[in-house]
Amino acid sequence: MTTDETATTTPPEVPAPDESTPTQLAQSAAYNLGNTIRSSWRFSADNARQHLAHVSPEAKELLLWAFNWCIDPTHPIAFADFCDRIGYNTNTLYKIYSGKYLHPTTKKPMDAPPKLVSALRQFKRLEVTRSKLGRKKFVPTPTASRIFQACDLARESQTPVFVEGASHIGKTEAFKQYCLENNHGKTRLIELEAVSGLHGLVKAVAVVLGISPNGNAADLTERIKRAITPDMVLIFDEVHLLANTYRRGSFFACMEWIRRLYDFCQFGLVLSFTALGFAAAEKERKRELEQIFRRGVHRINLGDRPLKGDVKAVIEAWGLEMPAPADVEEIAIGRGKVLTEEPYKLLDQLAREQGLKAIIERLRYAAKFAADDESDLSWQHVCKAHLVILKNAQSPTTGWEKEAA
Repeated sequence: MTTDETATTTPPEVPAPDESTPTQLAQSAAYNLGNTIRSSWRFSADNARQHLAHVSPEAKELLLWAFNWCIDPTHPIAFADFCDRIGYNTNTLYKIYSGKYLHPTTKKPMDAPPKLVSALRQFKRLEVTRSKLGRKKFVPTPTASRIFQACDLARESQTPVFVEGASHIGKTEAFKQYCLENNHGKTRLIELEAVSGLHGLVKAVAVVLGISPNGNAADLTERIKRAITPDMVLIFDEVHLLANTYRRGSFFACMEWIRRLYDFCQFGLVLSFTALGFAAAEKERKRELEQIFRRGVHRINLGDRPLKGDVKAVIEAWGLEMPAPADVEEIAIGRGKVLTEEPYKLLDQLAREQGLKAIIERLRYAAKFAADDESDLSWQHVCKAHLVILKNAQSPTTGWEKEAA
């Protein structure tokens, strides 16, 4: 094993598992010994891509897809379990991934067997289907359609596409769904919430691309370049959060790193901001950020709130009809008291002030009330959920008021 291959066997930094059950205790012991799902795949994406250069395009695509799919914490599969699933022993698969699958006589690298390609096709089809069924229901809203369009534009034009929009309108969920529906091993989402500084950014990209994050930024950058192909799309979500550091220059260093990576690899690039984050970046456009902004032709503005069509799609997905502006609901609050609520105005206010997530949470809470009543979900349940959420946010009475008076 070469020095480079040895370096790739170190697992990425992942949080230690909880230890509250016997199964989790076993997982914790394995974690402490370095026996993680990622470490079971004893190679890295950049090396695997090089070692698979001689195999057929379909075999290469499927093998790389399987590698990235199985090391993803969302649906982790150990290397041995993967080999068992597709009916090949671990030694043979390792030789194929590491470029050591040689002809017994000529000693030349051999292509992947047709039987393996067929098994990989079936494995991918089954895994993607299971993932779609297991994910919480995705609602195809008009805003999600525009986000899909942004990703398609990035792939087709191989240029940076800027996406801006308010918080909580479904950007991240739409990006995740796009990756699931359009992956083919070539669409990756980098969520930047926990990233700190340039090195943190580089490590985050490395992990998403299937590269061990251990190493300095320069070495990781070179390996990332080898792992990216022009037909890929990298989606950087919440880019404005890169500015959340004590050094103002760190944000510009991160943006410049992304720009240089794009210039070198010429891939599809999506940069997603909140509306305020994009406005702040635009102020720097004529100075530090001019280079990357000039490379982006397409800009998708999603607006400052969820669209009415977004809300309507979500409402209908929960089995309700969009209320009319004149609709009124009465909610009993005890002791003979009744409050009235106008669902249409309620939705309008929530969309304007809090976003789609606040509406979805009220629907979820309302479904619980409907289940308790053993009845179908109704707008009365939604309005009741809204009132309970408002009441929970109020400061309680202490019980000392009368005595103090």
